[in-house]
Amino acid sequence: MYAAVAYLLMAVALCAIAVVIKIPYFAIFFYWSALSLLLVSLAYIANLGRIFRKRQDGSIPWYIRWAFIPFLLGAQLYNSWQRRTDKVPPIQEVEPGLFLACRLFPSDVETLKHENVTAILDATCEFDGLDWSLIGENISYLNIPVLDHAAPNRAQLRQAINWIHHHRKRNRNVVVHCALGRGRSVLVMAAYLLAKEPEADLDEVLSRIQETRETANLNRFQRKALKKMHSSGELEVRNKVCLIANPVSGRKLWGEKKHEIMSRLNGYFDMSVKTTTEEVNAAMLAEQALADHPDMIIACGGDGTVTEVASVICNSDIVLGIIPMGTANALAHVIMGIESKAFGVDKALDVLISGDVQAIDTARCNDELTLLLIGLGFEQKMIESAHRDAKNNSGQFAYLQGFWQALGEHKAKDYELTLDDMAPQSVHTNSMIIANAAPIFTLLAQGRGQPEHDDGLLDVNWLEPAKDSSVNVLSIAELAFNSVTQTQLDVNAHHTNARKVRVTANEPIDYVIDGETRQADELVIEIQPSSLRVMAPQRNEESS
Repeated sequence: MYAAVAYLLMAVALCAIAVVIKIPYFAIFFYWSALSLLLVSLAYIANLGRIFRKRQDGSIPWYIRWAFIPFLLGAQLYNSWQRRTDKVPPIQEVEPGLFLACRLFPSDVETLKHENVTAILDATCEFDGLDWSLIGENISYLNIPVLDHAAPNRAQLRQAINWIHHHRKRNRNVVVHCALGRGRSVLVMAAYLLAKEPEADLDEVLSRIQETRETANLNRFQRKALKKMHSSGELEVRNKVCLIANPVSGRKLWGEKKHEIMSRLNGYFDMSVKTTTEEVNAAMLAEQALADHPDMIIACGGDGTVTEVASVICNSDIVLGIIPMGTANALAHVIMGIESKAFGVDKALDVLISGDVQAIDTARCNDELTLLLIGLGFEQKMIESAHRDAKNNSGQFAYLQGFWQALGEHKAKDYELTLDDMAPQSVHTNSMIIANAAPIFTLLAQGRGQPEHDDGLLDVNWLEPAKDSSVNVLSIAELAFNSVTQTQLDVNAHHTNARKVRVTANEPIDYVIDGETRQADELVIEIQPSSLRVMAPQRNEESS
């Protein structure tokens, strides 16, 4: 925070100078400098290392360089002066194959070649990376953008730890560097050593680093952040991954996307791949994968594939990763947001590489796992109408066609609904949804806005039936309003919460569970709070 205050004070001082100066061009320069420092100060307050938009190849876009010239020029001059007066070499080997360094210059290329360095982790956000073609073509580069004096967040450290470990297992020499090789890079190096040696003490690891690089020194904030993550057990190597792909999901994208997926993930994880067949489903492959003790199993397919994998690893330490390749991809939409619709595979890969682990609820319906929802009436009819050929040919329009067909049938049924330990109640409806989670476009589940997938509760929604289909349309409109406003009108659409739900009827109940049609004499649905660990996008957080 002191850096934010310092830059803010400098911005105020520059503004004051600009006010006093009578020459317009000089005044503009000082105002420009003040604005640059003000934005940097705000970035420090928000711990926003991505303010400089540093790319994957280490370059900073030209428009950012121009916008922040006053700050970046000052940072360049200070860094060059500090490096010339530094009492330690630019690059030092902390342990075999693992090097700490300050910002790399072309003059360091010969040292990098001599040390056979083939992997470089850059923890700066304010400097362009070195032109890696000077070293050779076989260079792996990772940037985790961290502001000077700040600390990486949990997701960034997890990404860095997995990346370093992946390269060290292949006997590739790794350099970790920041601006001066004293703070950010030291934190990343210490985090990796602590992840590799869980029983090691933080002070002991820092002392080992300082024996080699005597200028290594974490500030109070960085030390506190690292200590907190170490004591909570968050520093661990978790990069053993099994990917289970369903090649016939959705529009059969696996064959087309396989190379892109593997080329990105192979840089961070020790990967194995299994593919479903007509005889062997994703659950069977997940059971086989358990023998290798994976840290994460990635389900690459539709909602059915995801549920099959989740059924095996639920209530375990194994993390579920999702690459959406189905028709609806509803859980991916819930976990990753609306971006997963437009940039499904790309967004999913970003989350797998640099996301956070999030514990979400699941539920069981008649002892069958559900991640999303159980639907009776409209939802069941819609899914029943959208058979695989229709989904392959029309995508989500197949569901839309089935929905309008169900909406026009007006068939309401009588159910007995029991919530938790309450007395049973009679419900006459043409649509009932018991949801653990649902994307915003699943309107029938939006009785009180979008269901929360980590609140330990089921969302129970049903509609008042109507003979006139226009009234049914109004009910859907009410749900749409609830979805957008996260409120409950309770006119034709009803909503409540429960931990356990029982549904009975005078005839067998046709229902759908996570996109699969079923029939039973009664339904018993119970929530399982925080029972599944899933890779999700980074949460907005300060690294404290």
